[in-house]
Amino acid sequence: MKIKLPGYIVRFTFLYVLVYSIIGMVCYQLFGYEEALATLEHFELFRPLESPAMAGMVFGGAVIRGAILALLLYPFFSVILKKKYGWLLLFTVFFGLTTFGSLIFLHNLLDIEALRRAGSIGEALSDLKYGVPEIFLQMLVFSWIFFRWERKRSAKTHLSA
Repeated sequence: MKIKLPGYIVRFTFLYVLVYSIIGMVCYQLFGYEEALATLEHFELFRPLESPAMAGMVFGGAVIRGAILALLLYPFFSVILKKKYGWLLLFTVFFGLTTFGSLIFLHNLLDIEALRRAGSIGEALSDLKYGVPEIFLQMLVFSWIFFRWERKRSAKTHLSA
């Protein structure tokens, strides 16, 4: 079954931005991002969040990122859709792409000097609590919903054909 690219990109991007926004707001409250944004060095680019321009950049960035991820996945999505646990495969791919592409994850893993200064590996990697749980939840929820949505669409299209 062939998935039509324009509709696929719109659905993917819409759901990506929706899930990204909702889980981002929840994580902001749960994990104390306000303090992290004010004090951690690698969040300097995200200040001030109260600015309409910054909010627009965050939203616009999510739209662009969603569309790019949709395009990157498109050649493989019909294969993923056929798998019984395709949502888990989708999650694995996206979690890897978004985690390794985040500012926090690779920075903390590759900053040898910070590892030396810290008293323990746990202390050196403590900043991961500000991004990894959020990425995990976003990608898990997105993958499960999008996979189910596309499976239902595929079943409807197949029945009506």
